[in-house]
Amino acid sequence: MEHSFELPVTYKNTELLLPGRLVAFTYSYKFYITVSDIELIFERDDNGAFRVVKQENMPVNYNDIDRGLIAAIIDVLDNL
Repeated sequence: MEHSFELPVTYKNTELLLPGRLVAFTYSYKFYITVSDIELIFERDDNGAFRVVKQENMPVNYNDIDRGLIAAIIDVLDNL
């Protein structure tokens, strides 16, 4: 099951609306959030905290994504 949405994130005093998808699996779910034309996958780790899953086919500019923005996205996901 999949649902599309826009995730409101405030980062550096700017309100961003990031396109995303929630994909539900049998016993879990993942958020697919697009940042700078790169789809990042957020899932919970064994401790229940969100993390970004690095994919094998990640583009080279993946490392250019601001880690502060990723932390802001995780903060919003934690508060859903």
